[in-house]
Amino acid sequence: MINKVSKLIMLLISLIIIFGGYLFFFFDPDNFKSEIEEYVSSKINYTFVYEGNLDIGLSDTESKAFMSITGIRISDETSNSVKKIANIGRLVLIVNKDKLADKVIDVDKAEAEDVIYFGTNIDEILIKTYSLLKFKKFGGTNQDNNTVINKIFSNAIINENVMTINKLYLETQLMQSSGEGTIDLINKNIKIDMIGKIRSIEDMALTNRVYSDHYPEDLVDKELPIRIRGTLDSPDITIDMKDIIKKEIIDPIKDKIMDKIQDELKEKLKLPF
Repeated sequence: MINKVSKLIMLLISLIIIFGGYLFFFFDPDNFKSEIEEYVSSKINYTFVYEGNLDIGLSDTESKAFMSITGIRISDETSNSVKKIANIGRLVLIVNKDKLADKVIDVDKAEAEDVIYFGTNIDEILIKTYSLLKFKKFGGTNQDNNTVINKIFSNAIINENVMTINKLYLETQLMQSSGEGTIDLINKNIKIDMIGKIRSIEDMALTNRVYSDHYPEDLVDKELPIRIRGTLDSPDITIDMKDIIKKEIIDPIKDKIMDKIQDELKEKLKLPF
């Protein structure tokens, strides 16, 4: 389940930074929509279409080039049935125009908003794990089992087939995380480290109240190390919660059990203390 989520993250990073940059290189805004969709589809190995607008131009300083696409739909049509992968409401890419001649893609800003990833809900996986450890019942809230990503953005430099990601931010309904890392575009190796945090319940209430009744209060203000390794084709993501679980959940339970054992021993042995 976690691996599916990591594939989403890497798909979005690749689409936003790599292929967004190639779009700017090789396609004029006046080219046909079908050519753009076919090119991106060939690069991400999924069917890519957009139902909105594509805008490409220069920023006010003319040293930056920008691209904006709305209404993106990504799906897998290799089997008999069409499988939805992700929808992206809006994708924005800003690159350093002066470095394009040197074949260096310097991404000043890459951002995607209103993203839905179909098939896995990372927030509910976290809540279910938390509820299990807290001996609470959580039946799920999202019948469609989709991850809702409010926004994802980063900046990066692609040079000599290595993408260096300097700032990466990801916000779901429940969590927000940030980090940095590298992706080797030849062998597709990934090395990204992020720190995740549970969003405040007040912040969540501004956009949704989906997890208000199952809010993981023990995890608030706690840093959740997120480690992404493997390859673009088979990424592996690990959320390290063992220290938090031990301190906030297991140790208090052990203390209560020990107190109960001591009380029972006192009762049985008729100890005066």
